[in-house]
Amino acid sequence: MSKRTERMSRSAAERINRKDTVIRQNNAELEELRSQYENLDICEEDKQVIDDYIACKDARADRMAEKLYEKGRKDVKRCIRIRKLIRRCMILSAIVTVVLIQYNKNEKLRESLEELLKMFRDRTVNESEEDF
Repeated sequence: MSKRTERMSRSAAERINRKDTVIRQNNAELEELRSQYENLDICEEDKQVIDDYIACKDARADRMAEKLYEKGRKDVKRCIRIRKLIRRCMILSAIVTVVLIQYNKNEKLRESLEELLKMFRDRTVNESEEDF
């Protein structure tokens, strides 16, 4: 994870630790359990096994959180790209609609001009026939 991402993650975790009541309660319980654990009357080998187990669970949870965060970022980026694509398609469809409307108007105008030219040609031909 990049330094910037780590900083953002630590900052978010600190905010959550301060604001979320369930997390604050869990943190207090963890401190109590740590105190009880340190006062247990067990040998150092057993404590080492428990410490290793806890460290492994913590490392796994941290790695899972990191992977879920990265996956979430990728999903957000994909959604943003899809939204941009949809927006571009909407703009393109609006442009195509305007072009088709203008083409249709120009086609009608061209047809009107052709009718006028045809009428003009017909008159010209009729007048020239009358001259003969």
